[in-house]
Order: sequence, then structure tokens, then C-alpha cells
Amino acid sequence: MFRNDFKSVKYISKNPKGLFVTWIVNWLIKPFTMYGIACLFFFVLFRAFIPVELATEYLAGAVLLGAAPCTAMVFVWSSLTQGNPVYTVVQVATNDIIILFAFGPIVKFLLGVSTD
Repeated sequence: MFRNDFKSVKYISKNPKGLFVTWIVNWLIKPFTMYGIACLFFFVLFRAFIPVELATEYLAGAVLLGAAPCTAMVFVWSSLTQGNPVYTVVQVATNDIIILFAFGPIVKFLLGVSTD
């Protein structure tokens, strides 16, 4: 990563599609899909095997995992596919900035956490 030409970051705006896809999938699709899949398995398909209290705890864990993208693996996959390392750094950096603001509200919404 340190052998990269970080001056080329200014050219990322010429191809923003990858950034938009990453942001949309990580923050508008994946957490809600994970919630839906977890509900399907824990409250419908395996309802006879898992008590409701335990299914609710499993759902909370699935939501936390679904709302937290694994940014460290992005570097590994980018390297394995001979991707653009500077673009990868920008993707991870912007995604981590979004985590600071979006993770809490999304998890709070999906888990129905309230201040009441």
C-alpha cells in the first residue's frame, strides 16, 4: 500500500461507479437483506427449534454483522484480483467514514431500539 502513487487519488472522481456501488450495497441493501434473511430463518424456518428469546438474540447478532462491512478484506480481495490499490484505499476510507455515521442509526432502526 505504501508503494502507491497517492497523487492519483484526484483521478478517482473520473470513475465513481465503484464507490457508489460499494456505498449502496453496504448501506442500503446488505443490512436490510441480512435482517430479512435472519428473520426468515430464526422466526419462520427454525421456529420449532429455537425459542423466541434466543431467536431475538440471534437476530441482533445477525443485524450487527450485516450492518458492519468487513473493510479489511477489501485490501486482500483487491490484491488478489490485481485491482487498483489507490481506488481500494479510497473505497475503504469513505466506507469507514460512513460507518461512523450510518452504523448506529441503521442498527437502532433494524433492532427497534428506542429510548422509551
